[in-house]
Amino acid sequence: RESISGVLSFVETNDLGTYLGVPTINGMVTRVTFAKLEEKIHKRLLGWATKRLSLAGRTTLVKSTLSTMANYNMQSAKLPHSICDDIDRKLRRFLWGGTKDRNSVHLLSWETVQRPTEQGGLALISARQANATFFAKLGWRLLAEPTKLWARVMRAKYCRGRLDLNMFQTKAGMSNVWSGITSQAKLISKGSAVAIGNERNTLFWDHP
Repeated sequence: RESISGVLSFVETNDLGTYLGVPTINGMVTRVTFAKLEEKIHKRLLGWATKRLSLAGRTTLVKSTLSTMANYNMQSAKLPHSICDDIDRKLRRFLWGGTKDRNSVHLLSWETVQRPTEQGGLALISARQANATFFAKLGWRLLAEPTKLWARVMRAKYCRGRLDLNMFQTKAGMSNVWSGITSQAKLISKGSAVAIGNERNTLFWDHP
């Protein structure tokens, strides 16, 4: 690396910055990697906390915050659980009208709030659940769209080119993306089924 940067007069760096607003991950993901995301959500909620809003208004804002800010990063990065839990904590506090300096009474448990509206909840999804859902979707796309460039790269690197429900295996030194996909391997397998086709690659006793 030193030789190449010297010959080409490049400045050597360990931080590749962001791309389309998402940190370029080059190594282990830590809380510091997504510190700006936490700060951004905190500032947004801080600005809303000064306004007089009903529970319905706060619920709408909480949903829009998750869908437009945190979820954007979650589609391509497995966030540390500490980040996810901190995001949920901020949103819960805002939902019930609390602030950083003043606690408020939580009228329902977080588990109840996450239930669908027809079951008495507010249909809010926790950050951990949202992150897991996005990676399950990536795993499904890997199976459904195997000829895409990103899918071919992932399969060549981690699956030796194979394409089946058992290819989601953890590897030493795997990337953050592959770690996220393999963490949802059971869910992907449970929600997928094999189209028989010419039956040559179908395992009668093993494939759903």
